[in-house]
Amino acid sequence: MNISSAYDLDLFLTDSLWGKIHLATAGGYVRDEIFNDPQHAETKINLRKSTCIADYDYKINPNLDKILKLGDRELDFKKFDKEMYLRDFIFYAKKGYFSFDKTFVNCSLDFHYHLVAYPVFSENNIQDRLSDYQQQKKEIQFSLK
Repeated sequence: MNISSAYDLDLFLTDSLWGKIHLATAGGYVRDEIFNDPQHAETKINLRKSTCIADYDYKINPNLDKILKLGDRELDFKKFDKEMYLRDFIFYAKKGYFSFDKTFVNCSLDFHYHLVAYPVFSENNIQDRLSDYQQQKKEIQFSLK
């Protein structure tokens, strides 16, 4: 058994239904092959270093407050910094990821997750992303000459 329950890991997956997924494990247990896969850390670093100008629009789960109260009945919403909590989830949603958090934080073997933030796909931001990709491709080709 690994020590994943000691960490709040950011995992990056691809699913045929959802597309790109970000999971914040909040100390939840993950299988060894996932815990030991360096691709998750590399993806996180690459997203942070990304120079793409066009981000996706995003939305926050409209049921989030109810879900957070269910997941942590001790949560004091007067002291809870929701903006700070949402920061990373919004960042990943802007990069095109459906961003999930662990619902029951203090239960490492509970595998319930909830959607926090998600990208809004429109024709405009898809065109912007395509333009960014084409520009990056030109820059790479130029630097290889």
